[in-house]
Formats: sequence, C-alpha cells, structure tokens
Amino acid sequence: MKHLRHVFISLWLCLLLTGIGSFPMRDLANGDEMDFKTIDKYIVARMRSERIPGLAIVIVKGNQVVYSKGYGDADQSGHPVIPQTPFIIGSISKPFTALAVMQLVEAGKVELDVPVQRYIPWFRVADSHASAQITVRQLLDQTSGLPQILDTHLRTDQDAGALERTVRSFSSVELARPIGTFGYSNANYQILGLIVQVVSDQPYEDYVKQHIFIPLDMKNSFASQEDALQHGMALGHRWWFGLPVPVTLPYNRTEVPSGYLISSAEDMAHFLIAQMNGGRYENNPVLSPEGIALAHAEATVNPYAMGWESVQVDGHRLINHDGGVANFQASIFFDPEERMGVFVAANVMSALDAFSSPPGSAPLDGTTTRGMAESILSLAMNQLLPEQGLGNAHLYLIFDLVLLALTIGLIVSLARIPRQYQLLAQRGIASRSGLMRRTGLIAILHFAWPLFLLYLTLNVFNWKVLVLYQPDLGTWLDVAAVIVFLKGTLELALTWRAFKRAYPRQSLKQA
Repeated sequence: MKHLRHVFISLWLCLLLTGIGSFPMRDLANGDEMDFKTIDKYIVARMRSERIPGLAIVIVKGNQVVYSKGYGDADQSGHPVIPQTPFIIGSISKPFTALAVMQLVEAGKVELDVPVQRYIPWFRVADSHASAQITVRQLLDQTSGLPQILDTHLRTDQDAGALERTVRSFSSVELARPIGTFGYSNANYQILGLIVQVVSDQPYEDYVKQHIFIPLDMKNSFASQEDALQHGMALGHRWWFGLPVPVTLPYNRTEVPSGYLISSAEDMAHFLIAQMNGGRYENNPVLSPEGIALAHAEATVNPYAMGWESVQVDGHRLINHDGGVANFQASIFFDPEERMGVFVAANVMSALDAFSSPPGSAPLDGTTTRGMAESILSLAMNQLLPEQGLGNAHLYLIFDLVLLALTIGLIVSLARIPRQYQLLAQRGIASRSGLMRRTGLIAILHFAWPLFLLYLTLNVFNWKVLVLYQPDLGTWLDVAAVIVFLKGTLELALTWRAFKRAYPRQSLKQA
C-alpha cells in the first residue's frame, strides 16, 4: 500500500483542506471496565458509514481474549462473519516472517548481522558490491536499500519455485537508496522468506504452519488460498465508486512471506497473546522473552524493525502493522506495557484507503481498519477516541464528484461539436497554417494523453498496480480515453471538411 499513497498525493492535499469526516471525541476515563457497548456501537456505525461488507475484531488483555466478534457477511450467500472466518492479512504477514527468522536465530541457524549471501550464495542485486553487503538484519529493518518492486504484486505463480524465481529476478534491480537507509519494500521480506525456506530445508509455507500456526493453535490460518477457501474464507471486495463489489483475485504465492498469509480474528488473538507474553501462548513458546523484547525495543526506536512499526497515540507507544491486498485489509495494534492489543480485518480494499486514516498516523501503510483498530484500542483502554480522519465514505464522495464533473465536462464538449463545426464551416479556415495549428491543437488535446495512457497500461507496473487496487479509476480513464480519442478523430474530420468547403480542391492545388 505504501507506493499507492504517492499516486494520490495531490488528491490527499485537497482532502486535507476540507476538514470533514471527524468522529466525535469521547472520554471514557470515568471507569476502569471496558465499555463493550460503546465499542460495538462504534464498529457498527463505522461499518455502515464506510459500507464495509464484513469485518472481524478481537481484543486481547494480558493472556485473555476479552472481546471477539464478527460483523456483516462473509460471502454473497449471507454467511455471517465469525471470529473463526479467515481473511488475507496483507503485510501483517511480515511479523510472522520476522518471527520465523528470529526462531532460526535462536536455534543458531541464522545470524542477524551477516550477509544474505551466507544463506543464499547466488543472491544478487544490480550492484555486485552492494549484494555482498546486505545483511539479514537490514532486511528485517527495511534498510537494505531495495525499492518497492511493483511487478511482484502482479505475479500469480503457484508452483513451489515461485519464491526463488522472484528473488533471483532481483539481480537486475538497482538500489533505491544507500544501504542502511530506511525504505519500505516487500522485496526484503520475500528474501527473508526464502532464507527461512533454505535454512529450514522446507517450503516457507510448511515452516510457518509447523513452527508458528500449530504451536499457537491457529487452526484457521493458512498460507494457501485454496486451503483457506475450504475453511470458510471470506469473499474479498473492491470498491467501485464507493460501493463494494465482490471479487476473488489470483493468490500471489511469491508474496506470501510479505503479504499473503491468511488468518482469523480468533487465531490472531493467539498471536497477540504470544507477542505480549514473552513469546508464549498457553504452554507453547514460539520465541524467547529476550527475542520478543528485542523485536519490540527496536521497533519503538526505528521507523521499522523486526517486522513491526510503532506509533505514538495519546501518550502511549503502540506497536502495530497494517496489511492490504487488492480485496482485503487488516490492522493490528498493541501496547506492550499495558499488555492490551487489537486486531481488525475487513474483506474490502481500495487505493483510497491509504488516505482514510488521520494524516500523520500512518507513516508506512494506511487502511480504513488502521483508524478503526487505533480507535477500538483507545476505547478498550478507556481513553479519548483519536481523530478519525476523513474516512473512506467521504473520500469516495469527493472522488465520485470529481469524476462526475469531468464526465459532465466531456459530455458537454461532445454536445457542442455539431454547433461548433457548423459555425466553423460558415466562417471557414483562413489558411493552411490555420489548418495546421488547429489540427495540432486537436491532436495534443485528444491523442497525446490517451496514447500515453495506453503506454502506461502496457508497460508501467506502477499503473498496473494502481488499476489492480483502484479499478474504478482505471476503467473510467480507459473509457474516457477511448471517447476522447474518437472525439479527436471526429473533430479532425470535421476540420478538414470545413477547410475543403472554404477552399475548393482546385484552389488548394494553386495555394
């Protein structure tokens, strides 16, 4: 999601000026008990206002689940979302991959500060010198210098060699920044996933199941969409002009370590409990208390560390992560000192979600569930409800109004063509140079950007990823481009016709 924020930066600046979409602040500091009715009302109100089809939530305190509930529909048949319903959790997969790496570190099979090439000897980026310098810790902390490699979002390989082929393809990738400088990239966690696979001598998916899902009793968690669908996985949606439309998209096995694990709210409660209880769920440890403490300590100092982000909310330092694929989103927040955490998942997503959270609260990713998770955790801790941001409904209202205005402008320009060229035919075109100027203007206005859009569609991964996450905008632009192209062709024909009427063929030959 991070890269999509840049695509909409100008829209975001406009939205900031509107000042709409705030949710009233509420002070619940008068009591020590959680106000579950207020939490429930908040969720129902946000689901209704944001048109979220289905949502699951869990709240954990200490080593206990204190609130767990599903809302809305899991699929078109009307099956309700329940705490056991699996959702794709997007980039929340990264903390799982980091946990897997740290398990191997504690087993003495991986060292954090050695080059990646110790474990993957053939690993390369375009700079051979840099290839030998990138360490395991730099991958974990997103400081390897690797860019966000967008074409990996579009791969649909399902065979066992998909992850290795993807990492091998990085051999031609130029670093986006110096090694040691922070820069969020899924590629870091794809490489880490391959390290887990190579060192453990088993597929990444099998390792996570055996060493994380089973010990944490995560019975509705999967590294395969096919398996998840057989266990009631929610149907994903994409927003089209503000309305959720169901869609099942190809599963991206190449990005499983960075963004395609699948889990339920109930299972994520077990993961949260382990994070807040020294790496242990019930009697099953998945990491030592020292390993958990290291990950959390680094995350609160660096922009990103050991698979986690951190954010300051109402005087509390929270550890968190957001996740989003084209048709699912999720967010996880917990306070390691208060030992309280929240996980929220929804079965709908669009690129505009990157702007739905309050400005400044989402330094890396942004989702609608992020704002909800922050707010639910605040309510659970009897604190003021944080600023809610614009919200997806308000974003889409502005988005739809902008496209409507542009559509009306295009329709009006089409309707004016007959009268415009009737007057032109009566007035005539003064000279051949006048014809050339008018023809050039028509070409610039009607052919240049549709052809550029065609180039982007065929050749630029940024554009393809944007269309994947924002299909309504992509479709509108495609239709508008075709109409504008045809309009330009018509205007050229009418211009030439008007010129021929004013200057008969024989006069043209003499000119």
